[in-house]
Amino acid sequence: MSAERILVIDAGTSSLRAVAVTASGETSAIAAEPWDMRTPADAEPFGRELDGPRVEASLGALLRAARAAGGWSAVAFTGQREGVVFVDEGGAAVCASPNVDARASAEGMAIDAARGQEVYLATGHLPSLMQAPAKYAWLRRHRPADAARVRHVVPLADWLAWLVTHEPAMSRSLAAENGLLDVRAGAPPAYIEDLGVGPTLLAPVVEDGSVVARVRGGDLAGTPVALAGADTQCALVGLGAVAAGDCGVPAGWSAPVQLVTAQPVFDKEMRTWTGVHVAPGRFVLESNAGEAGRVWAWACGLAKVAVADAEGLARATPPGAHDVMAVLGPRVMRASRMSAGLGALTLPLPLVMSSPGAGDMLRAVLESMAYALRANLEQIEAVADTPIASLRLGGGLSRNATFAQILADVADRPIEVTGAPETTALGAAALASVAPGLHASLDGAVAAMCSDRRTVRPRLAASAAYEDYYARWCAMADALERMAAEGA
Repeated sequence: MSAERILVIDAGTSSLRAVAVTASGETSAIAAEPWDMRTPADAEPFGRELDGPRVEASLGALLRAARAAGGWSAVAFTGQREGVVFVDEGGAAVCASPNVDARASAEGMAIDAARGQEVYLATGHLPSLMQAPAKYAWLRRHRPADAARVRHVVPLADWLAWLVTHEPAMSRSLAAENGLLDVRAGAPPAYIEDLGVGPTLLAPVVEDGSVVARVRGGDLAGTPVALAGADTQCALVGLGAVAAGDCGVPAGWSAPVQLVTAQPVFDKEMRTWTGVHVAPGRFVLESNAGEAGRVWAWACGLAKVAVADAEGLARATPPGAHDVMAVLGPRVMRASRMSAGLGALTLPLPLVMSSPGAGDMLRAVLESMAYALRANLEQIEAVADTPIASLRLGGGLSRNATFAQILADVADRPIEVTGAPETTALGAAALASVAPGLHASLDGAVAAMCSDRRTVRPRLAASAAYEDYYARWCAMADALERMAAEGA
């Protein structure tokens, strides 16, 4: 079998996956290993932890499956943005913290109270509770013996690459996402040693897509290994969003709106995130609309309807869902004060007159996600002081044609929907395809691999109707946010 393929190892939110990507952009899943995640007794109720040896075993299983599937030009590692591993002298995990691990709330709040603006202007991110310095502070406070064994702090996906190369390194985008890199300076934040993360703990930082070494022994021995970086930014590449001004939404578990910029753009009100794009010399400005695919799966389960049937029911319901409205998160992202909130599903009364059905509820959920995306898109435009003419949509929700049309109608602008089911893997493979010579440049790789998109255009009557519904949704979202703040 031809070796003109890239093997992508994707450390996602729910599982560790292996995906094959050809030089022309065809993708196929090889195998997946669900995470074995636990809540340690000393980190209850918000802590989550991965078992290091089991993660290593899962990676081994994926590599064996990949070896059976044929030859490879390179292996590219990508993954969740806030996953981080504290590693001992031998490269084993002392503590593997996934992106849903919120154990360091107290430590993060202390950092933000003392240095919030400094942290934001360096890393482009708040709150600090999800970043490596806060998690390391938790480890030193609650498990001092374990903390004493830590020799390196490495993003999760980069640690997986380390396991097969025996060469510690950090991709630039993931180092920034974990609070280990100053976005503007390209070096560790000036304050990071004050937070206990000394320079000896940090692995060398490399450009996203760089080949750092080769697989050393075992399955796929000798194959070049590339660090592709943050999964969301890889998904942007998979959407073809690499030039300044491109804007995309990899709508999977969550729905981040990311605008590609030529320079870091910071919000003076600290509402948005600023990050490093995996495309060389580019950055991203992000306003995250929160839970998306997870909400849709929850709604389908609540209605006891299969996902395919749920989309049909939502499609058969008119815009506005017969006045059923859902609010399932804040109206817009506010990075400096993220907190738990309140959601609602409102129904027109009396029920004897309205009788809303499952289709109304399901469409209201899709509309709620579209409203949130529009609100965050408008926030991005305001912070960047630039209009966004169209939006690129990828991720699992891009397969929902009803949602794509609702989003086009609500946002009143064209939506370019990817035809690729594996957007993150596609982008990671495009990055990694340059070093082994499958493509001469990233631009060439994107042109060859990431151009499969269709355009969904807004419908005039539906967009006009949604203006009123959107205004009502914004008012209700703001009211619920105030109620949540008062309750807190």
